[in-house]
Amino acid sequence: MTTKKNPREEISKPHVVNAKEDRSSKRLVTGFIIFAVLVVGLIGYAFLYDKVLKYNKPVAVVEDHKINGKEFNQRVRLERNSYVMQYNMIAAQMVLLGDNEDYVAYYQQQLSQLLSILDDTEYFGEYVLDNMIDEQIVQIEAEKLGITVTDEEVETLMQELFDYFPDGAVEPTPTYAVKPTSTLTSFQETLVAVTAPTEAPTSEAEILATVEGEIPSEEPAEFVVEETPETAMEETVTEEVAPTATVAELTPTSSEPAGTATPYPTATVYTEELYQENYQEYITNLDGIGVEEEVLRNYIRNYLVSQKLYDAITADVSRIQDQVWARHILVDSQDEAIAVMNRLAGGEEWNTVCNEVTLDQSGQDNCGDLGWFSKGQMVEAFENEAFSLDIGETSNPVESSFGWHIIQQLGHEERAIETDYDYQRLQSNYYDLWFQDISANFTIEKSDNWTDHVPSEPTVAYDMRIN
Repeated sequence: MTTKKNPREEISKPHVVNAKEDRSSKRLVTGFIIFAVLVVGLIGYAFLYDKVLKYNKPVAVVEDHKINGKEFNQRVRLERNSYVMQYNMIAAQMVLLGDNEDYVAYYQQQLSQLLSILDDTEYFGEYVLDNMIDEQIVQIEAEKLGITVTDEEVETLMQELFDYFPDGAVEPTPTYAVKPTSTLTSFQETLVAVTAPTEAPTSEAEILATVEGEIPSEEPAEFVVEETPETAMEETVTEEVAPTATVAELTPTSSEPAGTATPYPTATVYTEELYQENYQEYITNLDGIGVEEEVLRNYIRNYLVSQKLYDAITADVSRIQDQVWARHILVDSQDEAIAVMNRLAGGEEWNTVCNEVTLDQSGQDNCGDLGWFSKGQMVEAFENEAFSLDIGETSNPVESSFGWHIIQQLGHEERAIETDYDYQRLQSNYYDLWFQDISANFTIEKSDNWTDHVPSEPTVAYDMRIN
């Protein structure tokens, strides 16, 4: 007997299968939606982090003062922009003087240096970050001394940077007049080939030619080319005095009717309105590279605070310093230095030995005479030996980063720093040592991902880059 299938069972089976497939399909759709939401969320968070969140995180902390990523990113852009502007200016000068190979070679060297700095983005970023950390230390120390900077002071310096002086240009401060503090003793006069130190340089060019060193800039830090071809290849030019014109020569001789002659152009008066136009144009350019105006003004403010702190710390540096007058002979090796010492001990004149063997090109004309100098002006090993000698005494060989020296002391006394340049350098050395000591007491932390905030823009346009 055959069993008949229940029609209802045959109909119900397909419905059971469809329900299972439907539930499975719903789970797949739900899973896909959740996955899609997660992906979109991750992408959105990544975008939000890259554009907003990461810039709110500190890249460095000085005590409890934070330097956030946005501030750091814009500061790097601001300083990169100054390098790019410097590059473009030098490139334009090179084009104008393209017929002179010496000028072109000089400018190409400067351009190559700028490119190497800009292309090493991480190094550039670290340089800026270290400066910002130093600025935080300066701010903290300035607050302790009650040093502040007003908005008016920021605006005044801003105007000066744009060559706008509504009250007239500031007159330079008179230089310090130094009177001789001593004369040569009879013993000094009897020293072999002793020539009195030359008078202090009177011009900036002479100072830069005779003394090496670095002095804080009078303006906010920007990349400055150390010298120009004009100073590097300076030639003596005889100045011609123009003849004095007579009244007849100044009288127009044209046969044209009076009033028809073309007038000479007159210089445009630099008004406040023109200054504002130039300033707004610059701010617009900064906005185009992602730098807010407030970042620029904070940069100016920090500079002014640092200058006030510098003046306060160095105010008590005395112009009267313990100084020595010395001369030296420079050679390559210790054996050569011993040979020089033996020749001098054997009675040979200092001038003769110096002119024959010294490697110091600047000392060949004056037999290695360095004049008077105070502590902090020479390399440490040389300075320590020079100050330890007695007048007329000659040292044993002394090694420095320049080579081997034989030093003779010609004088030792308290006397005034003769040039403003040397005094400013003394102040700078004093401040640097003070700042190093102060910085050592601060807790400074850099974040592990500060490099994520370093931009590579702005940079030199491709068609402006030299090979």
